[in-house]
Amino acid sequence: MNKYWITGIAAGVLGIALGAGGTYVWESRALLAEQAAHANDNQRHANELNAISKTALDAEQRAERDHTVAEGRIATIDDQLTKEKEAHEADNARNRTLIADGTRRLRIAVSNFRATGGGSAVASTAPGGMGDGASGTADLSPAFGLALFSIADDADAERQKVIYLQGYVCAIRPETDGCATGNSVR
Repeated sequence: MNKYWITGIAAGVLGIALGAGGTYVWESRALLAEQAAHANDNQRHANELNAISKTALDAEQRAERDHTVAEGRIATIDDQLTKEKEAHEADNARNRTLIADGTRRLRIAVSNFRATGGGSAVASTAPGGMGDGASGTADLSPAFGLALFSIADDADAERQKVIYLQGYVCAIRPETDGCATGNSVR
């Protein structure tokens, strides 16, 4: 064997070792750079997720506060309207009783009437209130007065339902048209 041949093999092995070592160092540096880039990406994503999570938590807390405030408004409106309804119903019950037994009489204004005797219509004291074409008032019979009062009472009850519904909507969504913040719904 030639001494150069051993030297060549040794040089080749040394070259391979140096090349492999250099490659290893280069790959180690590349791996470290890639790991650092991933760590930076992971940290950035963690910060973004933390910001999103904080925003969601803040929105949830605002929604809970708004819900609690709306519940309070609804309870206040409900209490107020319930008291008003109870007072109204008690007043109406008294009026129905008084109308039914004739203690309270309902009258309507009339014009261009002809008195048929018996005091069914009272002539006005205004000039020209004599005879045909005059205006005055007419007493309604207790049965008709009670029926008319019931119709008006039913219409008023429906109006109260609308007021209650409007109050509920304004409590839930104060920004709705017709809802003045902090004002009553009347």
